Amino acid sequence: MIRIIGAGFSGLSLAYFFVKKGVPVTIIEKRLRTGGVIQSEFKNNMLIESAANGFLASEKIEEMFSDIGLPILTTNMESRKKYIYRNGARRWPLAIGETIELIFRGIWAIVSDTKAPRKGETLNTWARRVLGTAGNDYLIQPMVNGIFAQDTSKLSAKLVLGSMFFKKRRRRLRGLVSARGGMGEVILKLELYLKQHKVQFEFGSDEKKLPDNLKHNTFLAMDLPSATLHFANSNIKESVANKNGLTSLSLARVTMTYRNNVNQIDGFGVLFPNKEKFFSLGVLANTKIFENRGEYNESWILGESILPDLMTLSDQQIIDKIMSDRKRLFNDDKAEVKDVSIHRWPNVVPSYDFSLEGFLDSNPEIISHLTGNYLGVLGLTGIHERNHQLVESYLERNKK
Repeated sequence: MIRIIGAGFSGLSLAYFFVKKGVPVTIIEKRLRTGGVIQSEFKNNMLIESAANGFLASEKIEEMFSDIGLPILTTNMESRKKYIYRNGARRWPLAIGETIELIFRGIWAIVSDTKAPRKGETLNTWARRVLGTAGNDYLIQPMVNGIFAQDTSKLSAKLVLGSMFFKKRRRRLRGLVSARGGMGEVILKLELYLKQHKVQFEFGSDEKKLPDNLKHNTFLAMDLPSATLHFANSNIKESVANKNGLTSLSLARVTMTYRNNVNQIDGFGVLFPNKEKFFSLGVLANTKIFENRGEYNESWILGESILPDLMTLSDQQIIDKIMSDRKRLFNDDKAEVKDVSIHRWPNVVPSYDFSLEGFLDSNPEIISHLTGNYLGVLGLTGIHERNHQLVESYLERNKK
């Protein structure tokens, strides 16, 4: 019997792969529901996602949708247009000279075999060396904001690049995929599939009653703060209890509609480079990405890397900062907010810094019993693909 602690997507995904191998599973969850930070609801004529919009298409994601009997919803054509802000929303934010520098630096890095991150190199240093200053400031940094929510100067180049290019086998589809009812529908269908395959769920379990050691058949599928708390109270391994400053960042996702006709984002969304001094990390045009998302609505992403007091701001303070950003984005202050949904997620994104890199490098035995977004893969598809590898490795090690 496999025991999985945590019923977020990481835990459900891990259980799914064990089930496909005919292995019995019990999932233990402190909450009274599955899904973790992932929830979807139709409210005020808009589909509101609490966290991720979709999965990056891959072979294993397509197989999961097929197994749980859920039609795949692909993105709209207009969502292919993605923007980065630099004196306005631009498809390509670099000037001609900066683009030429980026190309020559990239070619030289390949020819001289210096494109790989050096030991102890930050993502900022790597990007400036391989792509140039503008490449870091207006390409890498905004892209990192959209994924890791932190400044490149604080991130490990080796860890971030390894996560971004984690191998995923593509099959038929490309880009993001979801379900007509949103990501919450995926969670519900996956939970039903697991129950139909005899997976036992124990909801409302007190984490303090969990065992003080990771037995060979136990997996932790929880966020980094919860996992490290478990390490601190366990006798797993002395070096794990010394967490060496493992940290996580808080985010807020704010979805809103407007009373009047407003300027709309003609595409997927806009990322904001740190140099441009926005309050937000970026904004998504939800109704341009997937169909069946109600009237035009946007989701604004805010992070404590820009707003250190984010978790203590009032709803109105958050709305005011977003409207200030929106006014600047469109050079228009006529938008009137109609409906707002704010989801605050404390400590939800692990910091992919040198402390985390050191933890991953020095604890391979522990890592083989963990799943989540702090293990060298960030994003639901990466977690799902790693879970497949995790199950295959576990069963290989435990062959009778």
